[in-house]
Amino acid sequence: MRRLSVITAISVLVITSAEKIHAQKSTLAGLPQGAIAATANGFTLKAKINGKPVKAHAMMPPDKAGEIVGFYDGDKYIGLPYDKRNMVAGKKFDFGNENADLTTNDDTQVWNGRKGEMEITKVIGQWVEGKFFFTGYSYDNKKKIQVSEGFFRIQMK
Repeated sequence: MRRLSVITAISVLVITSAEKIHAQKSTLAGLPQGAIAATANGFTLKAKINGKPVKAHAMMPPDKAGEIVGFYDGDKYIGLPYDKRNMVAGKKFDFGNENADLTTNDDTQVWNGRKGEMEITKVIGQWVEGKFFFTGYSYDNKKKIQVSEGFFRIQMK
């Protein structure tokens, strides 16, 4: 009887693990190769877009992408500048010099963030945290969008 309980427990663990792996793979479907699932204690990015909260479900490792990229709402993303040499606590980036970008599901689709700031708030080993905000502009400069209360955590290699 005890042997049957052990076998049942192992079966439940295998099925649960397989379901988690399947869920993670489907979350990343349609994203660039190398995208990884965002987690509460790992890679993460969140912000408010015109007051509406968004949270990345996947991210690209910045050393691979050359920027900090957090995917939300399918393949839509927030992109922030990245240079490993500048990932130092207290360092601030003015988006007038290094732009942020945003993609959305509206008629504008791509927004160029030229007004705002990113600050590195914490560096522990290979992990970097920061905050950001910016105003994104349509390419014809006729529309704008606000990105506020942004937070990210990335790992540098």
